Amino acid sequence: MLSLPPALLLLCIGGQFDANGLVTLEARAGEAPLNADGVVRAGVVAVLTPDLQLSYLSRTTDLRLDYSPRIFWREPNDLNTHRPLILHVANFVAVSQASRTLRLTGSANASIGESDYTALAQLLGPTQAAIPSVVDFLSVTSSAGAVANLSRRATFGAALTFTHRRPLGAAATVVLPDPSMTPFPRQTSFTASPSLRVNLSRADDLILTSPVSYGTYSTGVDILTVSPQVGWLTHLSPLYDLRAALGIAYARVVPALTTSSPVAPVGELGLDMRLSNQGGVATRASTGVRVDYFVDPVLGTAGPRALVLLGLSSTLNPDWLVGIDASYSTVFVGTSPGPMGYQPDETAVSVSIPVRFRASDNLLTEFGFRYSDRAPSVQVSAFGFHQRQLWLYGLFTATTRRPTSRRVQ
Repeated sequence: MLSLPPALLLLCIGGQFDANGLVTLEARAGEAPLNADGVVRAGVVAVLTPDLQLSYLSRTTDLRLDYSPRIFWREPNDLNTHRPLILHVANFVAVSQASRTLRLTGSANASIGESDYTALAQLLGPTQAAIPSVVDFLSVTSSAGAVANLSRRATFGAALTFTHRRPLGAAATVVLPDPSMTPFPRQTSFTASPSLRVNLSRADDLILTSPVSYGTYSTGVDILTVSPQVGWLTHLSPLYDLRAALGIAYARVVPALTTSSPVAPVGELGLDMRLSNQGGVATRASTGVRVDYFVDPVLGTAGPRALVLLGLSSTLNPDWLVGIDASYSTVFVGTSPGPMGYQPDETAVSVSIPVRFRASDNLLTEFGFRYSDRAPSVQVSAFGFHQRQLWLYGLFTATTRRPTSRRVQ
């Protein structure tokens, strides 16, 4: 007779296992560059993403695992082929309430396969300005964290994140005419993020953070950053929350890329708003301005960066949601051109306007508009936007269970 270890047996008895399947189809029409050279072409895109999700849920533990092959087709494309690009993606999330005062979290993501230029922009994030071209790559990220309630007013948190990215296949050996034209970043980095949150009053919280990051990059540099900050969160009224933070960032780059000071100020000022909640319409908005010390994983550089974020969403009724998300980022000191005069992008702007409709318990639809553009730093003479993307899109998600308003990429 098959016997299970006591810990596994208790896990199986104490909770519930579940499985869910969904498939997402996205269709786009518009224009975008074929590659990092900035050749903008009109075209169409289709993305098919089947997804299998497994979960375990108990009173204290939530475990979720999913796998999805992302099948991407674009016409025209940089490879001059009609075949689709396939990216395999696996995700794992774990949350456990270990005790009344201790909460543990963990997550992991692995992506391997091919990606189009426009999809790489989604992978690396809308504020990542320098984007490589079509590539075979491996990307692995994992994190572990804990949140402990020290008292009724004080909470301590800590998280450790690991990231590894590298090109695969022919992309791993390609030699470009200018060394600064990185096809895809080779990156291995660790980040530790301790934080302390103290409730000063019913309206005010004090937040102390000091993230520490170390990484080695394909440009041949190692970058260490330490950024202690003091933050303040206050409830101005039932409708408005103000966020503010101030600190410094110290960076050690080996070998040194510039002669600028290794210490720079960082900070944030933001406002969260609940604009209305009447007649079945709930409107929320968030805006913020941030100065951080940004480590660019593609260029393997580090320096002060300005970031502006804006978000607005309205839930018209349980089935409709309309929103807008916008961001702008640029570094303060631009990277010098490479030996062949190539000037990398370090400024990014993006706007998206989604309209979501839950057509049934098993079908979620989304339509909208996406815009983005990239340029070198505003500090260099070669500044000029040249990577424009304009898309009209439709997205349909069918699931075996009632969908949430979470957007599926």
